[in-house]
Parts: sequence; structure tokens; C-alpha cells
Amino acid sequence: MKKITYLLVLPVILFYSCSTQKRIDKNFTYFQKGLDSLSKLELKNPLIEPNDLLSIQVYSNSLNQEQVALYNMVNGITSGVAAVSPTSGYLVTDDGNIFFPGLGKLYVKGLTSIQLKDSLENKLRRLSVKDPSVVVRFLNFKISVLGEVQSPGVKNLNTQRVTLLDAIALSGDLTAYGRRDSILVIRDENGELKHYNVDLRNTSFINSPVFQLKQNDVVYVRPNDAKLKIVKRNPNVDRDISLTLSVLSLVTVLVSLTTFIKSL
Repeated sequence: MKKITYLLVLPVILFYSCSTQKRIDKNFTYFQKGLDSLSKLELKNPLIEPNDLLSIQVYSNSLNQEQVALYNMVNGITSGVAAVSPTSGYLVTDDGNIFFPGLGKLYVKGLTSIQLKDSLENKLRRLSVKDPSVVVRFLNFKISVLGEVQSPGVKNLNTQRVTLLDAIALSGDLTAYGRRDSILVIRDENGELKHYNVDLRNTSFINSPVFQLKQNDVVYVRPNDAKLKIVKRNPNVDRDISLTLSVLSLVTVLVSLTTFIKSL
């Protein structure tokens, strides 16, 4: 009886052990290949797009800061001291413009923050502002991370250059149920939604156009087969398996107890 019980329990243990080992080898390791092909990586400054919210601060490198007061009305800057509230800033319209005090409507779509800075400084010089200095930054640079990560949600970023690995790190890494070979990035490109698939097991993904993320990108980590089986599993089957294992455990205890009593 004791041998029969062991023969019944052993296949169950071996099945789960082999299944777990197979899943780990296949899915759980980043950068399995392609490390030798890595080349120099250069991150680009993001381009300004419609619905971006920009902070534009104007200073003068002279002692007279009053000459730039007009140009800082939106950002709430007084006498060169910044006091930017979360809702202040210049909203880029759908047609790519902002309305800047003293300069009127300016087309900024497609510019980097550095290009806009240089353009504004040149315009202000022509308006007789002495030695102007402009600081441009994004106020709403955000990405969304969904799916099988430890901390999904919208990530508001202080930096303008963020990679896919940064987004994953900010989300606490993938869960045990996240597919390392199938990360979906959704991007709005000129009003059209584009989809990109990334395989974190192959380091060549660093050359992907979505390795460096853009504002408003959506990163979705698909669930692996183990998670899908849990979601689709019939609760009655789980109950039957649990009951069967409990019965086998009880039989094992009874056999051990009977053997012990007979040995007395």
C-alpha cells in the first residue's frame, strides 16, 4: 500500500517540477543573445508635439530683469524668480502652435526644446532684450505602463529622455507572469497608432525605434501561458485537484501510522 501511494504522488511532483523548470528556461531571462552586437547608443531630444505642455522661462544675463517680465507672465515668474505651478505653461495647440507674450503665435511642432530655446533667444534679441537666456522643458512628459508589471500606471517623468528599460524599472520590473519576448509599445505617429513588438531576450531591441520612448507612449507587457492558464482555469478542476492531493496525503499518513503501530 505504501509503495502504491508513493507511485501515485511521485508523478505529480515530477510534473510540476519539470513544468516550472521549462518555463523558467524559456521565458525568464533577459539579454539571452545579441550582447556582442551592441554599438554606441545615442539618445535624442524629444520633439514637441500637439497637446504638450511647455515651461518657458526667460531671463536676462544683465542686471535688469524687468525687461523680461512680460515674457514670463504665463509661467508666473517675477523678477527672474521661478514660481511655476503644475497647471501653468504653454499648451501646444492641435495645429502645433503656442501663443507667447510679445511674440504672438509661434509654430513649435517638430522642434526640440533646445531648438525652441535658440529660436526664442534670437527673437528676443531682435526685440532689444539684452543678453536673453531661455529655459524650455516639458511639464507633461508621461508614459503609460500596463500589463504584467509590479506597478502599472501612468509615469510622469522629470527627464525628457527615457528608454524602455527605464519604464520597466520605474514599474518595478515584470512580474513572474510577464512575457519577456513580447512587449508591446503603442505610439501615436502623426495621428496614426503604430504598434511595435519588443523581445527583451534579444539585445538587438536596443536598436528598435521604441527603445527610446516618446511622450504619451503606451507600454503593455503581455501575460505568459502560465497566467493565461490561471485566468482560464475551471475552479472546479482546482477543487478536484486539491481534494485528490488531500486524500493522497491522508492515505500516506494512515499508511505510515499503520506501519508504525505494527512495528511496536
